[in-house]
Amino acid sequence: MTNEETIELTAHPGRSDRIRSFSLTGGRTRSRSPLLLETLVSAIGVNTTGFTELTPEQRDIYLICEKAKSVTEIAASLKMPLGVVRILINDLADQGRVAIHATVRSDESSHRNLLERILHGLDAIAQ
Repeated sequence: MTNEETIELTAHPGRSDRIRSFSLTGGRTRSRSPLLLETLVSAIGVNTTGFTELTPEQRDIYLICEKAKSVTEIAASLKMPLGVVRILINDLADQGRVAIHATVRSDESSHRNLLERILHGLDAIAQ
């Protein structure tokens, strides 16, 4: 999908968000596995086979993820709460429709090492 192309989303924005969000997740309030805001999600083998088994919102997520998108981008595109999007992404991952890409997390010591190397480099340039 290019910037010029648009996706026809099938969700129904006119419905009440409170009732809709609760019904979309089957009453679940937390996703099975934690998804960070920057976690990338991509569709696996983008095709419309089996689309009738998906909710309109799941279809939208699947189509949006033709190219890898962050959880935040998906939620913003659909104008849906992050918690709901996280649950729906996990459901799609369980069905083998989307891949959740590992987010690189580093500990504080690696940040300190990086900052020290930068400082030493700046000192070398200044001399």
